[in-house]
Amino acid sequence: MGASLPAAGGAQSAGDLDAEADALRAENEALASGSQTALASLTVLESRLAQARGELAAFRDRARRVRSKRMEVTEELQVARSALRASQSAIAQRLQTLYEEGDTDVIEVILGSGSLDEAMTAVETLDLAARQDEDLLSGAQTASKELAGLSRALTARERELAQLGAARAAAAASLVNARAERLRTIAFAQRAQNANAGQIAALDRQARTLASAPPTAPTAEPARSSGAPALPAGAASTGLRSLTVTATGYALPGTTASGRPVGWGVVAVDPSVIPMGSRLAIPGYGMGVAADTGGAIVGARIDLWFSSVAQALAWGSRVVTVTIYPK
Repeated sequence: MGASLPAAGGAQSAGDLDAEADALRAENEALASGSQTALASLTVLESRLAQARGELAAFRDRARRVRSKRMEVTEELQVARSALRASQSAIAQRLQTLYEEGDTDVIEVILGSGSLDEAMTAVETLDLAARQDEDLLSGAQTASKELAGLSRALTARERELAQLGAARAAAAASLVNARAERLRTIAFAQRAQNANAGQIAALDRQARTLASAPPTAPTAEPARSSGAPALPAGAASTGLRSLTVTATGYALPGTTASGRPVGWGVVAVDPSVIPMGSRLAIPGYGMGVAADTGGAIVGARIDLWFSSVAQALAWGSRVVTVTIYPK
């Protein structure tokens, strides 16, 4: 057997339709509640995202100012180091000149002077030059050290701000993803609610139509062929049992899994549930024999053969309690 036919829509009662509509209404209530929860969470996420973005902008601005200050200090440090090198060069040049002139000794300067005033002036000039050189060199060294220390501190602060900014950026990205997920949840719930609302309206219309329709006479059983199985004669066997199954109608030509041609009374079963060859009394259908199988026939399911598609559709798919007679 290849496939079974779908159930006929008319098999449901008005009560069944009302129950299905009520189930959809309950589902919509749950969806609405979930949407409200997601919306409340979305509001919180929007606030946290705005805060995270504000903090990120503040960190980036502070990092920019620290980087600008560090660049200024770097330039000042280069100037200070150039001044230090110039001072060292000037002192070295002056010492070289004094050495070449040979007047580097204070006693020699005094003895070589023409008068006491000239001697005192020469000594003071030597002292002043020495102090100026010392002060200039010390000042240049101090400025260079201070600027170097400030540059290191600014570099460390810039690195720290970069790390904090990266952490804030990651937090903002995570919040963006969470917000997108909430929006998807809300959109899905809205689509599901709209679809359910359409189904509810259709079910309500069907239920009203069925409720207002006049009662119909019981449907006669489909005509059976002359070769349909009959109820076993004599007393019931000790192996008699009942089983509630879902029975679906089908109308396909060909042969069954047991090799016999299809015909009225052929029933497709799961052999692990109903042994092949068993006879079955099926309410609304009559007697059948387990003579076929199918890939979709698993567990408490059976398929009933009909001679026309119209008969199979009229049967549809319904739950029945069958009586199984052993082979």
